[in-house]
Amino acid sequence: MSVGETEDSHASASRRPGRSVAILAGEASGDAYGAMLATVLRRRDPNLSIWGLGGARMHAAGVQIVADSRDSAAIGVFNALRVIPKLRFRVYPALCRELQRRRPDLVVPIDFGAFNVPMARRCRELGLRVLYYLPPGSWRRDGPLPCRLARITDRIATQFPWSSDRLAAAGADPEFVGHPILDLITDRCDEGTLLKEAGLSPGNGLVALLPGSRSAELRENVPAIARAAVLVHRTMPGLRFIIALAPGTDCERVEKLARPLLGLRDGMGQPIAGSIQGYTHELLRHAQAGLVCSGTATLEAAILGMPMVVLYRGSLLMYAEYIVRGLSRLKYISLPNIIAQETIVPELIARDATPEAMAHHLLALLQDPDRAGTMREQLSRVRESLGSPGATRRTADMVMAMLDGAGGSSDGKV
Repeated sequence: MSVGETEDSHASASRRPGRSVAILAGEASGDAYGAMLATVLRRRDPNLSIWGLGGARMHAAGVQIVADSRDSAAIGVFNALRVIPKLRFRVYPALCRELQRRRPDLVVPIDFGAFNVPMARRCRELGLRVLYYLPPGSWRRDGPLPCRLARITDRIATQFPWSSDRLAAAGADPEFVGHPILDLITDRCDEGTLLKEAGLSPGNGLVALLPGSRSAELRENVPAIARAAVLVHRTMPGLRFIIALAPGTDCERVEKLARPLLGLRDGMGQPIAGSIQGYTHELLRHAQAGLVCSGTATLEAAILGMPMVVLYRGSLLMYAEYIVRGLSRLKYISLPNIIAQETIVPELIARDATPEAMAHHLLALLQDPDRAGTMREQLSRVRESLGSPGATRRTADMVMAMLDGAGGSSDGKV
């Protein structure tokens, strides 16, 4: 984690008692970004009170968690119905009460637009200042301007330069800070240590399997990805497969869903597949190729140069929503392709995301070094387009400027 820039000069100027910041992160990636931001803010001002909505990583970073975000993430409207009761009738009222009681000097929602946009609107109604970090829909390059975000925020820290331009055109006060994923990348072990952590012996190549972090994603993706890996194993029996799981994932549940793969043994009676938590970046760095659920993980894989096949699967209701909401008209769904505005990685969507199709595209990368090498070169250009590391530090600069009175104040109008 590259958030260790020297903060002493900032801290000496900004240590004031009684100030507080509320960070609202509703998904695994937001929890990680919120934890990094809290760490830097604490270096700037050790007296700063930081609390909010988050998970294990924010808690470990010293954030007081007043509402737990684990199991609250959902993909798609229909899957969101499963978590709406908790969000609407437990989490939202609890946070509103805390916001009214504590009156934080600044509220920092992180992504998670389905929940955080209404929360930001409520903050404005309460006269609280809002700095939205990683605004929803920031990947869009065209379409209607994000005027709603302009009305409910004081400032916005966005991860893409084109998003900053669109937000400014909508009347917001944005700043392009870069992508915090660059601050998050770790490299703590070599391939041998990684295999050992997953309970595997060395093989003739390593394949990464990233089924996603949401409960619905795991339910839909793990069995299909496991089946695809079994098919690949039949053609290339020397490979090892590792399923990457986000912190807090129910490992026993995943192991049951992936049993057809995890139960396989090689000629020496050794397992060919395992799962691991907390070493996703190391896996992406060392794997020859992988299957990756559409989302933030595709960008992590791009940054680390891993050739990949991207999948977007769901229930029949999610497929219906995919068509009804016009998502099928989007040219790309994966972040590497969206950023590059061209097809770099193959995308398997809805009914096309079969185990057989996944295995076919994955074998094409594993058996053709030239194809994989070309993809790595294209992914390196995606990495370069994200700018330099330091998004966390730059966002902390914005937070401290607003706390110190240089960032404007909310007028309470929505």
